[in-house]
Amino acid sequence: MNRLLCLSFFFVACASPAIVVPAASAVARTERQAREVELCVLMQETELRPLSMGVAESTSAKWKYAIASIAVKHPAGLLIIDPAFGESIADDLHRAGPFVMAVMGTEHTKTPVAQVMEQAGLHPADVRFAVITHAHWDHTGGLGDLPNARVLIARAELEWTQPFTRFFEGGVMPHHLKRAKERIFTYDFKGPAIDGFDGSFDVFGDGAVVAVPMPGHTPGSTGFLVRGKGGVTWLFSGDTTWTFRGVEIPAHKMIRAFDSDLPALSASIGRLHSFLVNRPDVKVVPAHDGDALAALPRCDAR
Repeated sequence: MNRLLCLSFFFVACASPAIVVPAASAVARTERQAREVELCVLMQETELRPLSMGVAESTSAKWKYAIASIAVKHPAGLLIIDPAFGESIADDLHRAGPFVMAVMGTEHTKTPVAQVMEQAGLHPADVRFAVITHAHWDHTGGLGDLPNARVLIARAELEWTQPFTRFFEGGVMPHHLKRAKERIFTYDFKGPAIDGFDGSFDVFGDGAVVAVPMPGHTPGSTGFLVRGKGGVTWLFSGDTTWTFRGVEIPAHKMIRAFDSDLPALSASIGRLHSFLVNRPDVKVVPAHDGDALAALPRCDAR
């Protein structure tokens, strides 16, 4: 079956809530000390798709769809954001069924995060921390292949996944989390408000990597503010939008079957747009936009 036709079955025809863009004051910079860290992208899949698949806009433009993980090199240890595909990717796709494979493609276009790390001179056993923007299968598949990583996940997100029992449910493959069960630690956003977000969780306690609430796609969806070299802050926004174009317009995805709370998602998208307009020091990176991810250096074996 044509992939575009398959994806059309996921389309949610009801109108989305209006996206209200907050004023510049709502995303005002919080002056703070933050350690600058080196980070790079571990690309695991890219594919050229119609942009209209990724954003609710009538357009003939193309979208460089991507799935990737982010490596953050911190003195406390190597951290991976969204360890996407695991070594079990072939089994994951086949067990999820032919429809999922028709939509997502086969394992032949995907490289497990552990393999990409090894190619870049990074070793999975050296990863000390793994954080996820949300629990969907293409953001957690590699958790089991990072044997020494402490896995940090927002409490609301982990609680949302607890009732899931099927192999593929709500966009989640629960066995990905079970493989790391003894290494999972939850957190709440009890830290101070930062850059307009109501709360925060400082992963290392030095401002280098700060988790902020970004609900809507899933109940516990999380953004990560990472202070890169030169004072640039990278805002990894997960699947709040799939494309950078969704931040620019701003607009929802065309396909909304896995978005859990559209009003909350609208607010999160509006906030991202306000960052884009008012905060040139913050670079918003949607999880599946290949061009946005390409703004980061590729991890290599230097």
